[in-house]
Amino acid sequence: MKTVWLFHNNIAAAEKDAETQILVKRFDKKNIRCMVYQPKNFDIITSRKSHKSIRYQGDKIDLPDAVLVRTGAGTNYFTLALLRQLENFDIPTINNSQSILHSRDKMISSQILARAKLPTPRTMLVSHPVNIDIVEQEIGFPCVVKLVTGSQGKGVYLCKDKDTFINFMDLTDNLKSKKTLIIQEFINSGELFDLRVWVIGGKTVTAMKRIPPQGDFKANISRGGLGERFELTDEIKDLASKTAQAFDLEITGVDLLFNGEKYLVCEANSSPGFEGIDRYCGTDMGELIVNYVRKRL
Repeated sequence: MKTVWLFHNNIAAAEKDAETQILVKRFDKKNIRCMVYQPKNFDIITSRKSHKSIRYQGDKIDLPDAVLVRTGAGTNYFTLALLRQLENFDIPTINNSQSILHSRDKMISSQILARAKLPTPRTMLVSHPVNIDIVEQEIGFPCVVKLVTGSQGKGVYLCKDKDTFINFMDLTDNLKSKKTLIIQEFINSGELFDLRVWVIGGKTVTAMKRIPPQGDFKANISRGGLGERFELTDEIKDLASKTAQAFDLEITGVDLLFNGEKYLVCEANSSPGFEGIDRYCGTDMGELIVNYVRKRL
């Protein structure tokens, strides 16, 4: 029997997490053993011998045939190091450490998208003190302020005008832990929404229109946004598949924005949630994910 490790940030939470349990059951139906592990419980030993290089809670452990990474925004240095260790022994990691590292950093993401000549919102990386005049010239207002890493709409703020932006920068400048920030053009076609487009194995499989709750501009389903199935056009398919290719992501949720004339790529997610898209679009993403991983064994 083939074995797949599923990485989750919290073992106790994984037992109650609907998406994790769906994946475990889908693997079981395919006669594939799925073991859920928490990366921080591993020990990594640099060794040329694979059976000596990794321990789990202090014990030797048989290595898997593949790893499915579902750590999302909780992916940290240790998780990436563990993935690299497994990749050194030619174990497929879905997604791989490099693609996860690149997609979780919003500035690296913007640079990759620009290099691939894909349309994106105008983006700046700034540190304190922020030059307000340059932000106004290059980005304009309103603008979106983001932390360099984050997901599910956390660490994302809309500054509706210059005064709001100045006040927000004054606040962040006075925090003890000053952070490097992303300033991004606010894309608005008159109707606030975005698209979450799933790509698996290079193929665009479905799209969901996400509508933010009243009074918010963030359309994340996990934050109360609503969803509905959205027809895949050639433009959407092309943008999503090229984005996945640019990041080398085998499974991804690509977020697209619409400016009234064309779609722009906002970001690519290496561990997209699928409970919302299954609910609103009638898909079975767990089945599609497991079928793809099965092909990689």
